[in-house]
Amino acid sequence: MSTSEFLASLLFVAVIVALGWSKMSRGFGPQKPLEPVARPFMTQREQAMLAALEHVLPMYRIHAQVAMGALLKVPAVPGRRVTPADWNPFARKIVDFVVEDPTTGRVVALIEIDDRSHDADKDRLRDAMTAQAGYLTLRIPAGARPTVQHVLGVVGVLRENAAAAAYQG
Repeated sequence: MSTSEFLASLLFVAVIVALGWSKMSRGFGPQKPLEPVARPFMTQREQAMLAALEHVLPMYRIHAQVAMGALLKVPAVPGRRVTPADWNPFARKIVDFVVEDPTTGRVVALIEIDDRSHDADKDRLRDAMTAQAGYLTLRIPAGARPTVQHVLGVVGVLRENAAAAAYQG
């Protein structure tokens, strides 16, 4: 057997072993993907906050559970390809509520409901990213109850801005 035949045989055996190892590491035989199951769309606190937001901000359209990918995109840069590192910071994140002006379609603000599990440093980075894209983020603190009064204390500025715009217009 020549050296090239030996190397080809060795490569063939290595590929077969690698394929077999790959199958064994995933379990024996082909596995069917798990079927998705339904989950609640919003928590009870989010539902209560949505009701309070709709009461406080009737002049706006409120969207719940919006994918950040619907709000942000990676800019096109000539000569540079988009990589996963470009969109990973926002690709699978969700905004609790998006406030939209129904007459213009403009996003007025993003509203996040914080809870005890939120990380303040990560929230600051996230808010800086959305601010760079031109979005105002308002945060309802973890201790705030989902009442009209608490929500008004956080988002009242949006109400005042709408009133001022109507007065000028």
